[in-house]
Amino acid sequence: MNETQFGQLIEPAPVKFSYSTPGWYVLGALLLLLLIVIAWLFVRHYIRNRYRREAIKSLQEIEGMYAANNNYTDLIYETNMLAKRVAMFTYGRHTVAGLRGEEWINYMNSKWRKKSFNTNDASLLANNVYTFSPPPAEQATLFVSKTKDWIRKHKR
Repeated sequence: MNETQFGQLIEPAPVKFSYSTPGWYVLGALLLLLLIVIAWLFVRHYIRNRYRREAIKSLQEIEGMYAANNNYTDLIYETNMLAKRVAMFTYGRHTVAGLRGEEWINYMNSKWRKKSFNTNDASLLANNVYTFSPPPAEQATLFVSKTKDWIRKHKR
């Protein structure tokens, strides 16, 4: 077969591209909605975690004040009280207020994945309240570090 039998090929006109078609409006609306939802989730997360940022800031101030004076007894006490306030805010006063010693440490461990508080921390808290000998600096700073992690990462 040759060209003469069929005639010349007729090419169609090129398809015009334009953003004025309805599909682009729908896609634009969906993308805008997605951006609004993401922004709303980010703002909600930021507002809900305000107490964590404030608690970390307070803990850093407490640490700076007491560690500079080598007053590790008060550092442990204030750190524990701050952790209790955070827990009361998050989980309710009735649940947290009565917890002491090993029970308090177990409760804190139950509220995050890491579970790094141990019996040494419970004895550190008990000895801090009932004895007059200052705790070792390493134990105190380790307890403060664990408490910072707990404040940042505990479950709501």
